[in-house]
Amino acid sequence: MSHAETLESYMLRMELHHEKVSDDTWVVGPESLSGIRIVVRIDEPIVLYSSPIFAVTEATPNHLGLFRRLLEFNDTTLHCAYALDGDQILLSGAHQLADLDFGEFQAMIEDMAMAIDGHLEQLKPWRPAPASSEIQEGN
Repeated sequence: MSHAETLESYMLRMELHHEKVSDDTWVVGPESLSGIRIVVRIDEPIVLYSSPIFAVTEATPNHLGLFRRLLEFNDTTLHCAYALDGDQILLSGAHQLADLDFGEFQAMIEDMAMAIDGHLEQLKPWRPAPASSEIQEGN
């Protein structure tokens, strides 16, 4: 079984809603209060997990306070961490692909979902307001 087939079997076993966007990339939607989406991507020799949170802009208040809070949040996660990719805040993690088993995959997905569910409200002072179309759609 290929690594891609193994990961997809884990998604099915967890009953995760998932969409395959390329041969080595999926967007998964674990059960979560926040409705997060996690990108799972094979990048040999690892599998990467990432979930965009929001972009930091000049209009984002108190950058120092935000970054301090994200570092404090990192102390509460087991398998993932907050990071910056350009201006985008991400929650991300990685596993060695060769040794990845179902329990590790499940732990990463659940840790990310719990982290975002637990932290998103506390990030509200820094998050941009949703666009009116997103409010109407329920996002």
